[in-house]
Amino acid sequence: MPEPFTRSDLSPKQITPYSLDHDPRYLQILYGIWIDRADDRESPTPIWAGPEWLRTATRLHGFRLRRPEVIGTLWTAARLYGLPVPNRIKDMPLHVAGGRDCSRIVRRDVVLHRHQHLSQVDFFGLPLITVPHLLVELGRHLSLAELVQFGDAAVSKRFCGPKTTLDSLQTELAARGQVRERRRLRKAFSLIRLTVDSPRETWLRLWIIDNGFPEPVVHPQVRSRIKNVPLQPDLGYPELKLAIEYEGDQHRTSSGQFNSDIERRQLLEAEGWTVLRVTKNTNMATFRKLLATQMHNLA
Repeated sequence: MPEPFTRSDLSPKQITPYSLDHDPRYLQILYGIWIDRADDRESPTPIWAGPEWLRTATRLHGFRLRRPEVIGTLWTAARLYGLPVPNRIKDMPLHVAGGRDCSRIVRRDVVLHRHQHLSQVDFFGLPLITVPHLLVELGRHLSLAELVQFGDAAVSKRFCGPKTTLDSLQTELAARGQVRERRRLRKAFSLIRLTVDSPRETWLRLWIIDNGFPEPVVHPQVRSRIKNVPLQPDLGYPELKLAIEYEGDQHRTSSGQFNSDIERRQLLEAEGWTVLRVTKNTNMATFRKLLATQMHNLA
């Protein structure tokens, strides 16, 4: 990851002001902060980090050259943690947090959030607001379903997690005197489940509950006697031997995943389970009737 620098670093780096302004090798990532595109030094990064993670991390690191007292927060922290920022969130400014006495920042590409009490953690060399504090702050920005998706991701093993625990989330909420949308956060935390694999699985579980069905078990334990392996469908009702799978695009585009899905379905059916599948194109009104019929027939 390139090391950001300012104009005051030009002499030690043996860069001329003319080169800085005219050589495409030097890229301005924020006002008054540059990187050298040829700088490919190694730095601590998550194994899952992609170009967007590196861009966000570099911008935060660079801005802290100017304001070392601030830390990453809100969507900046969420993206760096690998938590599911909704697609509807289009804003790309750098979001930073400071104490109540933190002097204001007048920039279009940086948004300052002041806090009376600020809890932080070092995440791959980057100071970020803690995940429990972050989720409480997001209560006024996200819907109930989006908060549960965040929470499911935060307590799961996805992206080198878990990054927090449900107890830590509840403790953070209880310790805060004034919290916007406290009721929504309490409800969201009550719906967080461990081992959820994706935001769409969270969405499907909540859709099932919202449509009047009993809450399904996340990854019910099913043992295949044929291969002597655990099968663990996404969701299910063990007492009915009814499994529900959410299949994203990777299930269709990856031949290995596609073949694995076929075998798992066959092994589940060999154990007497019925398998229902949902994709982003599923007609959910029809699926509601199908699920109701299957639950009635298997009861």
